[in-house]
Amino acid sequence: MPQIIRRPLTLTAPGQQLELTQFVYNQGGSPVVYLQAGIHADEYPAMAALEQLRAQLDLLEGQLLGEVRLVPIANPGGLTQFFQTHHQGRYEMDSGENFNRAYPDLLDALVRQLEPKLGGSMAQNDALIRAAIREQAKHFKPVSLNKEHKATLFEWACDADYVLDVHCDDVAELHLYASRRAQKDLMPLAQALKATVVMLADDSGGSSFDEAAPGLWAALAERFPDHPIGMGCRGCTVELRGQADVSQQLAEQDAQGMLAYLRQIGVLAGQAEIPPHQPHLCDLESVDLVPAPVAGLIEWAVPLGSQVEPGQVIAHVMKLGGQGAPETHAVKARNTGRLFTRVHRPYVRAGQTLVKIAGDEPLKWRSGYLLGD
Repeated sequence: MPQIIRRPLTLTAPGQQLELTQFVYNQGGSPVVYLQAGIHADEYPAMAALEQLRAQLDLLEGQLLGEVRLVPIANPGGLTQFFQTHHQGRYEMDSGENFNRAYPDLLDALVRQLEPKLGGSMAQNDALIRAAIREQAKHFKPVSLNKEHKATLFEWACDADYVLDVHCDDVAELHLYASRRAQKDLMPLAQALKATVVMLADDSGGSSFDEAAPGLWAALAERFPDHPIGMGCRGCTVELRGQADVSQQLAEQDAQGMLAYLRQIGVLAGQAEIPPHQPHLCDLESVDLVPAPVAGLIEWAVPLGSQVEPGQVIAHVMKLGGQGAPETHAVKARNTGRLFTRVHRPYVRAGQTLVKIAGDEPLKWRSGYLLGD
């Protein structure tokens, strides 16, 4: 049976109790894979899939060669956030901060600690870096419940070889965000899950969970070009379709895809069976987030998964509160690509992202902070 680690969060209000739970399988094995689900607490398919994965790992524990750290419920506090029957799982209600932003930034402290120690051996450098990241994460001092929550998850994941953060979107096809550095290592996961789109970026802005630890390795390699530094940590966000796509069949299907990937990377014994599958692969700068021109009601003109062209009408937004015939605004695609996500509520505010369209060419208005809200 796995080792079960329960970590109480101490910076709660008086009388309130919250704890995070991690299941550790085959502790001490290699490589180490960390998986979590539902850091946005309203990402229901993600939690369903990791519950199924946990049940499968219980049965396959004797076949494990590597270590698996599993956090099926990464945000128990967010699961309690209801406002008049509506679940609010994306942002912490106290600070308004996105639960998947602003993870600990340890780079400056790591540089100071490592600069006099790095040498000419990649293996020795990697061991020094991994130990230093672990030490810095352990001694990080959070000042709020939100920061304590994030620091705990980061500490559990920071020294892993693979960090897989499992999410979902509003209404979406299965897609992935992955680092460019680890593209080769992460593409089999996209194939195993039959993702339709894979977006690549090493720094998309916002210090999201999947980039926090991998980003340290990339930054250290850039900071110390005269010292060999390995890949270290491979980070990826998996988006398991949309919020309403919850079923035992889908959860089992996704869990089986993750198990195939664990076999592929040598965490599970046995031959991986990953059928050929080619997702649309692009840089995150090539993905357009199309905003609503006005507040109003949406009528979709094309279905999810459509291939669209610039100028093509993808939706109409009916503006409310006017006189005479309703005023309707056409929403047009601005790039050639695949429409792979859209909002699920029929009412939108002005400026809200309606859809994401994955193209092939970098877009001049997409740079710096590349994530949505």
